Amino acid sequence: AYAVDSTNDGKRDIWKNWPDVIGSIANYLVQHGWISGNPIVPPATLGSQWGGETPANTLTPEETVASLRRQGVVFSTKLSGDAKSQLITLMGDHGEEVWVAFHNFFVITRYNHSVMYALAVHQVGQKIAEEVKRGES
Repeated sequence: AYAVDSTNDGKRDIWKNWPDVIGSIANYLVQHGWISGNPIVPPATLGSQWGGETPANTLTPEETVASLRRQGVVFSTKLSGDAKSQLITLMGDHGEEVWVAFHNFFVITRYNHSVMYALAVHQVGQKIAEEVKRGES
């Protein structure tokens, strides 16, 4: 349902044809609501206004950019204040890491319903993009 023939060779080969693999992944994301160019999950910090425990991770955004900022969450985005968002936390090498997940993050979780998986996919994608950019310069 999501496989595409990116090379126009008449076959949708997601096992041996890398352009078909990448095109099929992109098609899956688009079919599930991916918004090209929108942010995914920037790192955040909990400012002095933050009170209490961090919430349990969820697979749906229950906050907005503005509501998180009012609660003292510090993060960078160009999204509007009414954009849906959700604070997520994971344990990293140096303790608890805090992130703000936006719409595209939750699109990733449509494939695998795990916050950790979606964050790993995002981080691997960022590293690949950095290497591609480095190779172009």
